[in-house]
Amino acid sequence: MKQEMVEKLLHLVQSNYQIIAADFATTRKKEIWPEVKVLAAKIENGDRVLDVGCGSGRLLEVLSDKDIDYLGVDNSAELLQLARAQYPQRKFVTGNILDLSAISGNDFVYVFCLAVLPHIPGQNLRIRALRELKSKLGPEGRIILSAWNLWPATNGRKRFCWLILRGWLAGWLGFGRPGRMDFGDLVFPWKDAQGKEISLRYYHAFTGRELRDLVCRAGLQLESFKRDKFNYWLILK
Repeated sequence: MKQEMVEKLLHLVQSNYQIIAADFATTRKKEIWPEVKVLAAKIENGDRVLDVGCGSGRLLEVLSDKDIDYLGVDNSAELLQLARAQYPQRKFVTGNILDLSAISGNDFVYVFCLAVLPHIPGQNLRIRALRELKSKLGPEGRIILSAWNLWPATNGRKRFCWLILRGWLAGWLGFGRPGRMDFGDLVFPWKDAQGKEISLRYYHAFTGRELRDLVCRAGLQLESFKRDKFNYWLILK
């Protein structure tokens, strides 16, 4: 993917979350994914936890009973404002997954990165993001990573398969000629509660094989890989 398109998609992701922050946070009030509860159960009192792409702080729903050193990081000021309002006792800072150098410490026991990687365009930036996550880990630390599984034609995902193919063959909503975006890239409208299109969103639809290859290229070890109807779940070190 050319740098011009990478920059365009990065700007799209940033502006999208500025526009939809409150609406997005509302959609996340439904029950959290069961696998998050399973993974969070591994966290012990006293652990340092870094939540990259924390959004409105939803991970804290399953950490409320733990005495941990938590830090939430996001590049959306609007979502961080919501997070601070809901969890005033927790620490949140503005940051970008592509450069975590301003985050002090490389001794986090767990670094969470949930549903963030699909918003990063191009393989080079995804590898850079994974290496940034790794740079924050302590000696025995683990990265908990998730990405949406958008390929199944069942369970309501059929439309994503069609959008992926359509986007590759003909471009989508003015985002370019065939091949300007990578195969698996999606640009499509976000609709509010009334069904009105208010912004565009960018996702990359990963395959399991693609994720495993990405982890290897980033110099990380894959400790665990799990796939359910809606997500991929990876534990990395």
